[in-house]
Amino acid sequence: MSTPAVSAPDRRAAAPDTDVHPDPIGLEILRKRLQAIADEAVITVRRTAISPVVVESNDCSATILDAGGDLIVGGGVVAFHFGAAMHAVRKTIERHGATIEPGDIFVSNDPHDGGGLHPQDLMVQRPLFVGDRLIAWICVSAHMIDVGGAVPGSFSPAATECYQEALRMPPVRLFRRGVETEIWDIIRTNVRMATIVEMDLRALIAGSHVAREKLIELAAAVGVERFAHDIRTIRTLSEREMRRRISTLAGGLYRVTAWTQWDTDVYRIPCALTVDGDRLVFDFEGSSPQAPHFFNSKPFIIQSSVVYHLAWTLARDIPLTGGVFAPIEFCCPRGSVTNAMPPAPVAAAHMHVALAATAAAEQCVRHAMAASPDYEGVRHLAATNSSGTLGMSAWSGQADSEPVAWIFLEGNFLGAPATIDCDGVDQSQRAAAPGMGVLAVDVEVLESLFPILIHHRGIRAGINGAGRYRSGAGCAMAFGPHGTALLTGQMLGMRQHLPLEGMAGGQPGSTTLFSIRRREGGTDTVAVTAANVPLREGETFEFLCGSSGGVGDPLLRDPSAVAADVAVGRLSRPQARAAYGVVLDGAGIVDAAATGRERAAALRDRLCQARTPARPVREADLPAGWEQYPPLPFYPGLLQRGPVIVTAVSGTALAVSPHDWPDGCALLVERLEGDGPVVEVRSYLDPQTGYALYVEVAPAGEPRSFVIQPARWFELGDAAR
Repeated sequence: MSTPAVSAPDRRAAAPDTDVHPDPIGLEILRKRLQAIADEAVITVRRTAISPVVVESNDCSATILDAGGDLIVGGGVVAFHFGAAMHAVRKTIERHGATIEPGDIFVSNDPHDGGGLHPQDLMVQRPLFVGDRLIAWICVSAHMIDVGGAVPGSFSPAATECYQEALRMPPVRLFRRGVETEIWDIIRTNVRMATIVEMDLRALIAGSHVAREKLIELAAAVGVERFAHDIRTIRTLSEREMRRRISTLAGGLYRVTAWTQWDTDVYRIPCALTVDGDRLVFDFEGSSPQAPHFFNSKPFIIQSSVVYHLAWTLARDIPLTGGVFAPIEFCCPRGSVTNAMPPAPVAAAHMHVALAATAAAEQCVRHAMAASPDYEGVRHLAATNSSGTLGMSAWSGQADSEPVAWIFLEGNFLGAPATIDCDGVDQSQRAAAPGMGVLAVDVEVLESLFPILIHHRGIRAGINGAGRYRSGAGCAMAFGPHGTALLTGQMLGMRQHLPLEGMAGGQPGSTTLFSIRRREGGTDTVAVTAANVPLREGETFEFLCGSSGGVGDPLLRDPSAVAADVAVGRLSRPQARAAYGVVLDGAGIVDAAATGRERAAALRDRLCQARTPARPVREADLPAGWEQYPPLPFYPGLLQRGPVIVTAVSGTALAVSPHDWPDGCALLVERLEGDGPVVEVRSYLDPQTGYALYVEVAPAGEPRSFVIQPARWFELGDAAR
């Protein structure tokens, strides 16, 4: 295991405090008051900022932390910021220590040195004092429309060093004892659209001021000592419950390898999860070396992303505090894409690599959940959250002879994953989320602010994550220049060739597609990481956002649900037949007999084309008495009976401990079409029925990308022997 780059245990993350407040109602009232203060800070930011990415799209947050920089509560919808705020404040304390005084306000943006998720996210940090005592911090963040660098908007896919990307700030003072410092002049001098950036930055100051006044009033009302004690108790309780839930997961080792892509190059991001009692350890040893591309990431960014996403699975009803982070450790090898060192570019440090690492980590946890008879939330099992297939692009041009730049946050609106018992949501990122958070800007607002004409915006039709339960559909949007001869785009997309996986035999999702329809006719595909893409008058740029995968074999989907998708235009009839084996008559009604024949033929064809099991289980291999063991869940569609794994549908034995169950499956390998790296879709089939049990996506030549090894698999095997 590599040396921990982000290790959970510190002075706050040892054994939870035993001094728990006896008044849970009073504690919850305090927490709600803190939440309201954080939310009011965000409202203040949105009311005083002027760029649409903040005012309209809601890309901002406010985080309240204790005196040591530990998360207490976060406000706004971009919860991804909350873990990054802990990192920023702790780096500020480390850098400035005893010199921090009332009236100081700090700012940072460099992921290499005390910044947030990427350089455009300015982290404004205000220490809160009662008298001379530091009682808390408020960290307010928002995406700035530009922070300098080689291209407008500061997303530069062509950058090979961080020096080319943006004005980089370690934790420095914007205000010293209430007086503005020269940092304001440095910022104004080094950014484009300086007036807009300054107004948005002052909006962050205003939000922090509102939070400061309300927090000091609250602390005075309850008493400073009681305030410090109670926020520590809130954190302690959330850690205690998080540890309890982790302890219900099946202990063992779970491995998943993810990949991200740059043109035709593929970068490995392997994740090994150890579930050890009440803690989780994620090890990314073996990650590809850092690259001269803007997607290099940092351990604290991966930590912030993984914990935020896991909170939706393991802790959606637990307050997201530093206590939720405490039982989770991360090991990221130095000099890799998961822990890059300067001068590695990092303008998209929160995107390609970080989200691929998050997808791998989440998949590991889902494997542990599925193998856990004591886990309470098995109904929450779902395919990978779709954030790993972002389809964003940033653009610049001239409007009324003035330079303008913007980013299409509609690229966040993806096809959400299917779950174990329902279809995914359209234009969202995860199952059961309360909404997208970041909002779409009204078409009229976009067209009034920028030199564009939007041709259409809606959901993407076609096959998106086929399965017994299918994924949702991502956004489909097209626009062209209006009132200007030229726009220039920076492509920030992901997964042009490597789709996200489904679960339990569900098919992979759809991939991201960018294209330009030329004025002289014809359409050209645009690489999702292309730089300085020209879009001329009379041309149309279209982006189709991808989706997560489905859950369950598509041949098990209710035919009437397929017919309903065809009726509303989500699928064509040929797509319904190809993906789901469903045949419709002239009126769009399911032809049950023809559908049955079509599906039976598809299962036979799979088995005919599949490779025979690498290690088939023979009758002589089965230990005596194995059928007497009570069935335990192992993975959706698989059961463990003592030292034997069997399929739930046919009862076919796939493995005897200590061997791996995929070796007992028939293996169907298909290659995806495209001009990028060769990508395989590998379906592990029940060798008796042909139904898919697990479908993985991997570059050709890569070994199997997943290992599921709960400790009991070996323990029961040893006992049986």
